[in-house]
Amino acid sequence: MAKSKKILLSFDTEEFDLPREQGVDISFEESVRVSAAGSEVILDMLEQQGVRATFFCTVRFACAAPAVMERIVAGGHEVASHGVDHWEQRAGDAAQSRTELERLTGQPVTGYRQPRMMAIDNGELARAGYRYNSSVHPTFIPGRYMHLNVPRVPFVEGGLPQIPVSVTPWLRLPLFWLACHNYPQWLYRRLCLRTLRHDGHFAIYFHPWEFVALGEHREWRTPWIIRRNSGHGMAQRLRRLIADFKAHGAEFVTYNDFVSCQ
Repeated sequence: MAKSKKILLSFDTEEFDLPREQGVDISFEESVRVSAAGSEVILDMLEQQGVRATFFCTVRFACAAPAVMERIVAGGHEVASHGVDHWEQRAGDAAQSRTELERLTGQPVTGYRQPRMMAIDNGELARAGYRYNSSVHPTFIPGRYMHLNVPRVPFVEGGLPQIPVSVTPWLRLPLFWLACHNYPQWLYRRLCLRTLRHDGHFAIYFHPWEFVALGEHREWRTPWIIRRNSGHGMAQRLRRLIADFKAHGAEFVTYNDFVSCQ
């Protein structure tokens, strides 16, 4: 029997601090409200599709949006750590975030993703009790990171499994959330399916605030490439992508389940 293809769908569930990168002083309350609204859209979709996902949550968001966290847990999704505060990281955040998220959700927290896919010491994560790290996007994103020298598929570093975000096998074209916003959909979906067939798994992530109509809020100064196809348009795109994966016999699993089967 052929081994089933695995889809690792995840969401970086954080306070909406993107306007701060544009010099906009958005309040914490509004940043939580935006991400909570987007999370509800996502959770409704996943429930309708019968799909499980992994939610990498910051402690600040989790504390401020308990109803969202309850829905995530009740839906059978995995809660993983995205640090304490998305805007500013401090020493010891990895250990603190795991402790706090386990207290808030009553679930074991085994995975970590550093905000903005920045570097994090695997030894620190291992000492904090994590089973895997998903903080690597093995491509080049101008102004963010240059990761063309790291493995493109899961590997072990510092004794800890690393689960990179999927990129195309041939040119390492990014297939993450921003690509879904901007690539022609026929091309984007074809690249995702080809990568899935080549690797046997596909790891992708989005943010809840992408599922809010960012274009209706010019005061946030969201860059055009991000607000393009946000809100309803993004929900449609993700729904179609899920349908494509299902049509090709893929199975949606959490990151923790994927690591457990390796």
